[in-house]
Amino acid sequence: MKKIKPLLGFLVCIVYGLLAITVVVPMIVTACICKFAFGRRVERARKYQTTDDFPNLKSYPVKFISGKNKLDAYFVVDKDVTQYKAVMIMVHGIGCSRASYVNRYDYFAKKGYIVFAYDSTGTCESEGKGLRGLPQTQVDFERAIEYVSGIEELKGYKLFAYGHSWGGYGTASELNSPVAQKLDAVATLGGFNDIWSCAKYQLGKYVTGAIVLAKPWLYLYYIMIYGKRAVYTGIKGVNAYNKPVLVMHSKDDLTVKFRDSVAVHQDENTNPQAEFVIYEDRGHTLSRPPEIERYIQKLHYGKKIPLKLGKGNVFEYNLNCWYELCDTETVYIIDNDFMDSVNAFFEKQLDNTEQVA
Repeated sequence: MKKIKPLLGFLVCIVYGLLAITVVVPMIVTACICKFAFGRRVERARKYQTTDDFPNLKSYPVKFISGKNKLDAYFVVDKDVTQYKAVMIMVHGIGCSRASYVNRYDYFAKKGYIVFAYDSTGTCESEGKGLRGLPQTQVDFERAIEYVSGIEELKGYKLFAYGHSWGGYGTASELNSPVAQKLDAVATLGGFNDIWSCAKYQLGKYVTGAIVLAKPWLYLYYIMIYGKRAVYTGIKGVNAYNKPVLVMHSKDDLTVKFRDSVAVHQDENTNPQAEFVIYEDRGHTLSRPPEIERYIQKLHYGKKIPLKLGKGNVFEYNLNCWYELCDTETVYIIDNDFMDSVNAFFEKQLDNTEQVA
């Protein structure tokens, strides 16, 4: 018996040692990576626009609650529009804020939409110590749907959504939720399909190929924070929604690789009302003319950008580096033909007899 006790103690030490190596250490490393990427706030991008840059835009500031934080938002309309078509919720990408999408708000406002835009948790004017994590865009979008759909004066209008990049993932994956049934149609542009699709490429640039070792722990970490939202995917959301969805992506996207996109899963689609549009040369933004996209890429290719990360958010840093050598006007040139194609999708969902004067 005396010999067995030391042996048991030794075995216990081995077991705890193995657990530390295979579970505890990887979990701590994953938590540190997530803290580095999502624990910091995102401030307004160096190149941005405001509603003041568009004299015909009129904005109405509001706030709504997401978790413990108040999110800053506004409704935007065109001063010359007297009859509105629908309400359009806009969901921005990671590393930027609603201030990076004002040109698209202006487009939709001119077409007769009431645009609702907000800064996500930990972004720009909204509260929050940091972004928290990739599924946070789902949470904030769901709270936005509940907020807008609960406004009595807007209940006569159809409710649409337009999400890009992180917001493209957010709008598509949120379609797995029953709350998304309040929406009448959704456009998801340049979105990644799941959290791993984004993490393995974006975070892999900083921790190299070793990021693959973090996959199970990344999901476990996010499941602990977000529950089943962590495993929602964009394509499953498209299928679950069973209402009109427009999925758009470009094969030359350098930010969300086509292989990681919602669009690449087109052959898994079972939603008869889903439309997939795949481009060759529109880059990540999509709404910018292809020739301007090529110009921006050429302008920055091989150049050393004199910016430092410091205590800033890594996604914000990447965005600022990408546009540092451009003037603001170039960054926000809009391709009206492209936007018209998106608008045509939403126009199909409108019934003139249901519009509100």
